[in-house]
Amino acid sequence: MKLKATHHIALLTHNFAEMEKFYSETLGFPITKRWDDIPIIFIDIGSTTIELIGKDRGPVAGSPPGAFEHLALHVEDVDAAYAELVSKNITVTIEPKNFKDIRICFFKDSDGNLIELVQEL
Repeated sequence: MKLKATHHIALLTHNFAEMEKFYSETLGFPITKRWDDIPIIFIDIGSTTIELIGKDRGPVAGSPPGAFEHLALHVEDVDAAYAELVSKNITVTIEPKNFKDIRICFFKDSDGNLIELVQEL
Protein backbone atom coordinates (compact mmCIF):
# COMPACT_ATOMS: atom_id res chain seq x y z
CA MET A 1 0.00 0.00 0.00
CA LYS A 2 1.36 3.40 -0.98
CA LEU A 3 -0.06 6.12 1.22
CA LYS A 4 -0.56 9.53 -0.37
CA ALA A 5 -1.98 11.45 2.61
CA THR A 6 -4.78 11.34 5.11
CA HIS A 7 -8.22 11.78 3.56
CA HIS A 8 -10.56 12.28 6.49
CA ILE A 9 -11.40 11.40 10.07
CA ALA A 10 -14.99 10.24 10.61
CA LEU A 11 -16.56 11.60 13.77
CA LEU A 12 -19.98 10.44 14.95
CA THR A 13 -22.13 12.82 16.98
CA HIS A 14 -25.54 13.00 18.64
CA ASN A 15 -25.34 16.82 18.41
CA PHE A 16 -24.90 17.34 14.67
CA ALA A 17 -26.04 20.99 14.42
CA GLU A 18 -24.00 22.06 17.44
CA MET A 19 -20.89 20.26 16.18
CA GLU A 20 -21.30 21.74 12.69
CA LYS A 21 -21.54 25.22 14.20
CA PHE A 22 -18.52 24.62 16.46
CA TYR A 23 -16.21 23.53 13.64
CA SER A 24 -17.51 25.85 10.89
CA GLU A 25 -18.46 29.02 12.77
CA THR A 26 -16.53 28.99 16.05
CA LEU A 27 -13.27 27.58 14.66
CA GLY A 28 -13.86 28.94 11.13
CA PHE A 29 -13.16 25.75 9.15
CA PRO A 30 -14.90 25.57 5.73
CA ILE A 31 -17.48 22.92 4.90
CA THR A 32 -16.43 21.35 1.60
CA LYS A 33 -19.28 18.90 1.03
CA ARG A 34 -22.78 18.44 2.39
CA TRP A 35 -25.30 15.68 1.78
CA ASP A 36 -28.71 17.15 2.50
CA ASP A 37 -30.59 13.84 2.57
CA ILE A 38 -28.50 12.54 5.50
CA PRO A 39 -26.61 14.39 8.24
CA ILE A 40 -23.08 14.17 6.84
CA ILE A 41 -20.74 17.05 6.09
CA PHE A 42 -17.05 17.25 5.30
CA ILE A 43 -15.03 19.96 7.05
CA ASP A 44 -11.62 21.06 5.75
CA ILE A 45 -9.14 21.28 8.64
CA GLY A 46 -6.00 21.85 6.58
CA SER A 47 -4.12 18.69 5.73
CA THR A 48 -7.13 16.42 6.26
CA THR A 49 -10.92 16.51 6.55
CA ILE A 50 -13.42 15.70 9.27
CA GLU A 51 -16.43 13.72 8.08
CA LEU A 52 -19.04 14.74 10.64
CA ILE A 53 -21.78 12.11 10.78
CA GLY A 54 -25.10 12.37 12.60
CA LYS A 55 -25.87 9.45 14.95
CA ASP A 56 -26.75 6.10 13.38
CA ARG A 57 -26.00 7.34 9.84
CA GLY A 58 -22.43 6.23 9.30
CA PRO A 59 -21.11 3.09 7.64
CA VAL A 60 -20.47 1.69 11.11
CA ALA A 61 -23.85 2.62 12.61
CA GLY A 62 -23.92 2.02 16.32
CA SER A 63 -20.34 3.11 16.99
CA PRO A 64 -20.14 5.38 20.04
CA PRO A 65 -20.01 9.13 19.36
CA GLY A 66 -16.59 10.68 19.74
CA ALA A 67 -14.84 7.35 19.17
CA PHE A 68 -11.29 8.65 18.96
CA GLU A 69 -8.76 9.79 21.58
CA HIS A 70 -7.92 13.18 20.13
CA LEU A 71 -7.47 15.11 16.92
CA ALA A 72 -4.19 17.01 16.54
CA LEU A 73 -4.04 20.23 14.54
CA HIS A 74 -0.66 21.52 13.39
CA VAL A 75 -0.61 25.29 13.97
CA GLU A 76 1.96 28.00 13.36
CA ASP A 77 1.75 29.50 16.86
CA VAL A 78 0.14 27.62 19.77
CA ASP A 79 0.09 30.70 22.00
CA ALA A 80 -1.70 32.82 19.40
CA ALA A 81 -4.19 30.00 18.75
CA TYR A 82 -4.72 29.66 22.52
CA ALA A 83 -5.48 33.39 22.80
CA GLU A 84 -8.01 33.06 19.96
CA LEU A 85 -9.73 30.12 21.69
CA VAL A 86 -9.94 32.01 24.97
CA SER A 87 -11.39 35.06 23.16
CA LYS A 88 -14.15 32.78 21.84
CA ASN A 89 -14.90 31.45 25.35
CA ILE A 90 -13.64 27.96 24.50
CA THR A 91 -12.53 26.07 27.58
CA VAL A 92 -8.92 24.97 27.33
CA THR A 93 -8.16 21.75 29.22
CA ILE A 94 -4.36 22.00 29.03
CA GLU A 95 -2.85 25.44 28.55
CA PRO A 96 0.14 25.91 26.21
CA LYS A 97 3.28 24.11 27.31
CA ASN A 98 6.41 22.65 25.81
CA PHE A 99 6.60 18.87 25.50
CA LYS A 100 9.87 17.46 24.18
CA ASP A 101 10.42 19.27 20.85
CA ILE A 102 6.86 20.61 20.39
CA ARG A 103 4.53 23.14 22.04
CA ILE A 104 1.03 21.83 22.75
CA CYS A 105 -2.36 22.89 24.07
CA PHE A 106 -5.62 20.93 24.44
CA PHE A 107 -9.28 21.93 24.28
CA LYS A 108 -12.61 20.20 23.65
CA ASP A 109 -15.20 20.61 20.92
CA SER A 110 -18.90 21.01 21.72
CA ASP A 111 -19.33 17.22 21.98
CA GLY A 112 -16.44 16.90 24.45
CA ASN A 113 -13.91 15.45 21.98
CA LEU A 114 -10.32 16.36 22.77
CA ILE A 115 -8.41 18.51 20.26
CA GLU A 116 -4.68 19.16 20.50
CA LEU A 117 -2.85 22.11 19.01
CA VAL A 118 0.75 21.31 18.00
CA GLN A 119 3.58 23.68 17.11
CA GLU A 120 7.00 22.38 16.15
CA LEU A 121 9.72 24.22 18.06
